[in-house]
Amino acid sequence: MPTAIEVALLAGRFHATPWGRHVNEAALEWPPAPWRILRALAAGLARTGADMDRCCRALTPLLSPPVYLVPAASAAHTRHFMPWEKQRGIPEKVLVFDAFVVAPEPLVVWWEADVEDRGALEVALERIGYLGRSQSWAELRLLKRPPDGAPNCMPTGRGRPMGEDEEIVELLAPDPAAPEAALRALFSTTDQVRKDGLDRPPGTRWIRYRRPRIVIDPLPRSIRPTPGGSTPTTAVYLVGGAAPPPLTEALSVCELLRRSVMAWYGRLNGGATSPILSGKDASGRPLEGHRHAFYFAIDEDDDRRIDRLMVHATMGLGRPEREALAAVRTLEPGGGRPPLHLHLLGFGPPERFTSRAFGPARRWRSHTPFLLVRHPKVRGAAETRRIVDDPPNQVLLELERRGMPRPTSIQPIRGPGLRWLEFRTHRPGDAGPPGTWGFELEFAGPVAGPIALGRHCHFGMGLFLAADP
Repeated sequence: MPTAIEVALLAGRFHATPWGRHVNEAALEWPPAPWRILRALAAGLARTGADMDRCCRALTPLLSPPVYLVPAASAAHTRHFMPWEKQRGIPEKVLVFDAFVVAPEPLVVWWEADVEDRGALEVALERIGYLGRSQSWAELRLLKRPPDGAPNCMPTGRGRPMGEDEEIVELLAPDPAAPEAALRALFSTTDQVRKDGLDRPPGTRWIRYRRPRIVIDPLPRSIRPTPGGSTPTTAVYLVGGAAPPPLTEALSVCELLRRSVMAWYGRLNGGATSPILSGKDASGRPLEGHRHAFYFAIDEDDDRRIDRLMVHATMGLGRPEREALAAVRTLEPGGGRPPLHLHLLGFGPPERFTSRAFGPARRWRSHTPFLLVRHPKVRGAAETRRIVDDPPNQVLLELERRGMPRPTSIQPIRGPGLRWLEFRTHRPGDAGPPGTWGFELEFAGPVAGPIALGRHCHFGMGLFLAADP
C-alpha cells in the first residue's frame, strides 16, 4: 500500500533555503525536498525514543523518489535588518532577504512503497512542529491512501510531457543505490557535512522534478476544513512583534482583537455583524448563556508578556467567522506602540491545541484577575451580620451558570509574578464593582477548559489556567 503524508502549513507559508544556496539569494525550495522531509521524519522518530534499527526500518522504504500533489503557490519575501558583529565590539546591521512560498492549502507527498511500521510513523509525525526553517509551522499526518487526484509534481520523464504552465526544479533526495550512507546521513548534522568538505550529504543525489509554476500574484488565504468535519469552536494565534505587550494589558489587547475581527467580518460580508463574534443579536441586545466568542490573551512561557491570543465560542465558528479571523494579521495598539503580528495556528476543538487554558485538570489558577459582577453586601443585624455576594460566592455562582461542577476548595492567590491591581480592568463606560481577585480552584475530578468567569470574561478577564503538573 502506498505511503501518503499530508503537510498542512499552519501559517500558509513555507520558509526553506535549498541546499547549497545562501539565504540572501532568495532562492525558493518548493515543494519541500524529499531529503528535507526524511530529515524531519528521522527527527520525529528520534523524539519518540525509537532505536536506530526501528528508525531504519521505517525510513528505508521512503528512500525512493516520491511524487507530490501540490497546491497553487505564490512567491513572496520580506526585507529586514539584523544585528551582526563582524568585528568584536563593532555592531553592524545587515539587510536580510527572507523569501518564502505562500501555499494556503495543504500538499500531499507519497511513495509507492509501503511502510510496515505505520504506527511508528504516525507517532513520529505528531512530533514534527515545523518543516524547513522554524517559522514554517506545519502539521503532518499519515493518510490511509493517496488522494484521488493525480500527482502534479513528479520526477521528469514520468507520465505525460511537460506543459507550458510547469517548470523544472532540482530537489535534494536520498539515493536508493546507497541506502546505508543515506540512512546514516539522515541522523548527522549539516555542520558535519561541511566539516567533511562535501557539497551535499553522503547518500544523496539531485533529482529534477517538474512542478506547477510559482506565481507572483499573492494568493487569498483559505480556510482548511477541521478534522472530522465538525464546526470548530476555537482559533489560536501566535503573537509576534518587536515588544509583545505585558499580560497586564490583556483587556486592551482582547478588545483590539475583537474590534479587528468584527471589522474584517463587516468588510467580507457587506457590513453585516456576527452575533457569534460580537455577542449581540440583530437588535443589539447581549446574548445569554456565554456561548458566543471569548477573547483570551495568554502568557504561555511565564515571562509576563502575551504570546498567544485565542478566540473560543461554544456555539461554533462558522465559515464567515473563520474567514474574518483568518484575515486578521496585525493589531495596531496606537500611542506609538509597535504593532502586533498575529500568526493563525489553526481552527479546531480545544483539545486540538496544547495550552494550559484547555486542560483538562483538577486544579485551576487565575491567570488574569477575577472581577466581580455585583457589589458585595452586608445583611442582617449586628449579631447575625453576614456578607452576601463576596468574591468566592460569586465564583461559585459563575461556575453554576456555566453548568460546571462545584469545586471542592477555593483559595485566594496572588498574581503570576504580578499584582492583580496592576491589570487594566475597566472598559470605557463600564466600571463595575471595584476590586480584583485571584483564586485557585480544585475540583473532585479533571475538568476541561477554558474557564473564564466574572465581569469582562469575554474580554480576557477572569481566565484560569490548568495548574496540574
